[in-house]
Amino acid sequence: ELPDGGARPSAAQFKQLVVSALRELHGEVGAALPVDVLTYEEKTLSAILRVVSSGFVKLWSALTLLGFYQNRRCAFRVLQTSPFLLALSGNSRELVLD
Repeated sequence: ELPDGGARPSAAQFKQLVVSALRELHGEVGAALPVDVLTYEEKTLSAILRVVSSGFVKLWSALTLLGFYQNRRCAFRVLQTSPFLLALSGNSRELVLD
């Protein structure tokens, strides 16, 4: 979330933001954590990230504690997590059976 509605980061800038958040909180070890941006929607500022299970807590904590992007306030909101990518493709509670 960028509350002031300024320029939105591109996919490459978003990936760099994630890596810098990891570096800021966990140092070079955190920055070396393999994180993949599977999808990124610049319009809605939403993304699906993939990380190894051992790095999940490091990634979540780094994103949660990041408060600024280019000297502007920002916040990350984790909407859903799953050990399976297929589970992120839809919400079973909204599934309509005929």
